[in-house]
Amino acid sequence: MPITLRPNQHPEATMTSTATAHLTTVIDRWDDLTDMLTTHHGTTWPEPMGIAHLLAAADEPDTALAARLAERADSRYTLGASPAPLRLAIVDTIRMADNDLVYLCDTLAQEIQRQPMKAAPSFWLPADRAARDKLAAEDAADVRRWRYRGHRSAPYAAAWLLARVEAAPGPFLRLTTMQLGRVEGVAKHVAGRIEQALDMVQSVQPVGRPCPLCDGQLVVASGDGEQPVVTCFGCRQTWTLDLLSVA
Repeated sequence: MPITLRPNQHPEATMTSTATAHLTTVIDRWDDLTDMLTTHHGTTWPEPMGIAHLLAAADEPDTALAARLAERADSRYTLGASPAPLRLAIVDTIRMADNDLVYLCDTLAQEIQRQPMKAAPSFWLPADRAARDKLAAEDAADVRRWRYRGHRSAPYAAAWLLARVEAAPGPFLRLTTMQLGRVEGVAKHVAGRIEQALDMVQSVQPVGRPCPLCDGQLVVASGDGEQPVVTCFGCRQTWTLDLLSVA
């Protein structure tokens, strides 16, 4: 069988791809993040018919189990009477994203953004001076430039960085490999924090007690924006936070 040799992907191409993906995540998920500050989710906390209540029906209530399940519950469904912890976490995530991405843009712009064209000297002929001054004014007003005041939010910064990663035209030098690595690192961190805040990261953890029906191993799975579910590996019975269902 003939062997096909494939050249390794250039590290810069890999960083460009991953930085693009992370910055796109910030842009696409930002509205979801800010919506969590103003949208009321759930009723009361903990749910009256929560998993801990259902599992305890065949046994004495397990306070530790209830606490662990409550911690893993999708926060968007369990705000209710205790909204402060989630809201503070979302505010912290937004503040972190704004600070990290805007600071990156501030420092990167100093390195790659060309200074605006200067106005014409006074000794130039009037027609030439007017033409040069017009070009200088347009160059300074170029909307592609990063500004140190005005639009200084995470999604705006992410969009500006994405254009630089994709080498979009404008008054900029092309990113070096080191600069691209900085963008990738910050974008990865910010996107990860946003996904964590939105509970999009899939998590599976064992429950510290056996199934009340067959003594099998219980695990709680949460993430991907879905309601957490407790499943028994033995009888395949499943429970959700608000109702009991059979798999």
